Amino acid sequence: MAIAATIEQSSALVPVNNAAAAVVLFDNEKFDAFYAKLKADIDATPVDLSTKKGRDAIASAAAKVRSEKASIDRDRKRLTQEWRDNTALVNGAWKGIEARLDDLAIAARKPLTEWEQAEKARIDRCNEIISDIHGAAIVTLDDTAESVRLRGMKIWAIEIGGEFGALAHDAEQAKSATIATLQAALARLKKEEAERAELEKLRAAEAQRLAKEQAEREAREAEDRAAAEARAAEERRIAAEKAEQERIERARAEAAEAERQRIQREHEEALAVERRRAEEAERARHAEIDRIAKEEAERQAEAERIAAEQAKRDADQKHKTAVMKAAKEAIMTCGADEETAKKIVLLIRSGDVPNVTMRF
Repeated sequence: MAIAATIEQSSALVPVNNAAAAVVLFDNEKFDAFYAKLKADIDATPVDLSTKKGRDAIASAAAKVRSEKASIDRDRKRLTQEWRDNTALVNGAWKGIEARLDDLAIAARKPLTEWEQAEKARIDRCNEIISDIHGAAIVTLDDTAESVRLRGMKIWAIEIGGEFGALAHDAEQAKSATIATLQAALARLKKEEAERAELEKLRAAEAQRLAKEQAEREAREAEDRAAAEARAAEERRIAAEKAEQERIERARAEAAEAERQRIQREHEEALAVERRRAEEAERARHAEIDRIAKEEAERQAEAERIAAEQAKRDADQKHKTAVMKAAKEAIMTCGADEETAKKIVLLIRSGDVPNVTMRF
């Protein structure tokens, strides 16, 4: 009874022209009437996608459904706060209403959504065509006049129709620029291919001329070789006869030379024996001279060593005497007599005075 009274009170607060009130959460008939009214308004909205006004009208109808949904949701939340005990009942009713209204909003916007999707697909297709047109302008080293001509015909055949819309200007510019680029490339490639063909023709003629000259030169060289071989054969025959004659004469000369060399060798051997005897005697004489000179040098060196050692000893003794004399005279300056100073110096020299040394 309390719930019914509350519903009646809520219903009394809802304007007649606004069915989006809490009462629809509990009265299916009123919600159905409210739903039917919304759907009738949507169905009455003309579907005109060709103009912005028409598209805005579709979007507005969908927005109105979502606005009514939001109004009901606000009342739902208010009643939930007031009627915590009825939360499960209200939410249960809301789930069905939400799903139906979401479906209705989606259905209301479906023509616009489909149009937007189709519009995006159209723009993507147009951008892809424009990109292909730009790409066709790239002429690589592998391109020929024929490949460029065929690509130019393909680009020329592309029609920039109404589906391009705002992109039509970009498409036309890309098409014109690509065709101009391909035309210039076609003219250049035709010229280059014609020049290459002419060059190949000249090369073929030059190769034919060189081949003819080579054949004629080889024929002359063959004749020259045959004549040269005949001359060489005659020269070899003459050379062989001459060589044989020379061999006979050389054999005779070699025999005579061998006999002369034998006599010469025997004479030289006799001279060598005599020369060796003389050389041995000379070596013996020189060895004796060297031995005597060595002994004299050793004796002289020994005498010089002894004299040097004596001179060194004399110099060392002289130095020591001078040092000791200087030390004695220094001690005498302290009042010692000469004999005492001499004894002190001798003590220092012999190391008998502790911590005192004499350096020479």
